[in-house]
Amino acid sequence: MTSGATRGQARELDGAAVALGVPVEMLMALAGYQVAVLARRLALEVAGPGAPVAVVAGRGNNGGDALVCARHLMDWGLPTRILIPVPLDELGGTAGLARAAQGAGAELLVLGDGRGQSAERTISGASLVVDGLLGTGSRGAPREPTAAVINRVNRSSAEVLSVDLPSGLDADTGEVLGECIRAHHTLMLGVAKAGCLAPGARHWVGRGWLADIGIPREAYVQVGLPAPGWRAPEPLELDLGS
Repeated sequence: MTSGATRGQARELDGAAVALGVPVEMLMALAGYQVAVLARRLALEVAGPGAPVAVVAGRGNNGGDALVCARHLMDWGLPTRILIPVPLDELGGTAGLARAAQGAGAELLVLGDGRGQSAERTISGASLVVDGLLGTGSRGAPREPTAAVINRVNRSSAEVLSVDLPSGLDADTGEVLGECIRAHHTLMLGVAKAGCLAPGARHWVGRGWLADIGIPREAYVQVGLPAPGWRAPEPLELDLGS
């Protein structure tokens, strides 16, 4: 394994892909699809057909990837509930992805919307939780109400799949400064993240996976990252060592 990309390199890589003509929306669409492919596989392994899935999604592209995943899971016959810890109008451009997943049949719950016990309702009974709360840009300890959702996920008996990195893990150092998702699986998108490969991070990351999300080879070269030799239509498992 290499040392992985820092949060700055990951941001530059996305920017280079956009400059080469690949829109952010296209990257997010393929990222969400790849998350859904692995989530479906894991849910079926854990609980079989009809396995219920919970998706927890925050702001930004990381949450958008999780919301795209939720829509695909519903289309593939896996009953899916979505929990968003912030008002929908704070999601910005990804709010439409939440509505699309809802339109596909996913149950959408928003903390503080008056429905009560949203986190408990979403996570209880799920065979798999997809964690898209915080992305590589997050720094420091997670704040409420996200921290409370992380705590509830960690108390669940469900298998947990984190998108790009476990929410609460520092993308550069692998440090944990507050609540952090204890994932069984982490699917890194486009490039392995330095924090997930850091010594001691394995406790939080679980099994590591890497997915091709359509970033052009030239984008890696421009950012100074090794051009990928792992192009594949489905996520590949990484050897993270002990």
